[in-house]
Amino acid sequence: MEYGENICIGCDHFCLNNADGLTTGCRAYPGGIPTMSIGYKHSHDEVYDDQVGDYIYMPAKSKENIMGKKISIFQKD
Repeated sequence: MEYGENICIGCDHFCLNNADGLTTGCRAYPGGIPTMSIGYKHSHDEVYDDQVGDYIYMPAKSKENIMGKKISIFQKD
């Protein structure tokens, strides 16, 4: 399944959507999310061999990220 938008930006594990102190990537890929792979072509609903921990996609808990921008992609009201 391919997605037209990067689902990572709507995930609770994405660096801008939580207060972990990460400045790049996400909890599963703290060094940076693999380009044009996770998020664009895969739903990340399973753990991948190259990631950290057992994190999978989870809709962001907040309506805004830490930069004050609205998180709208795949956000449930």
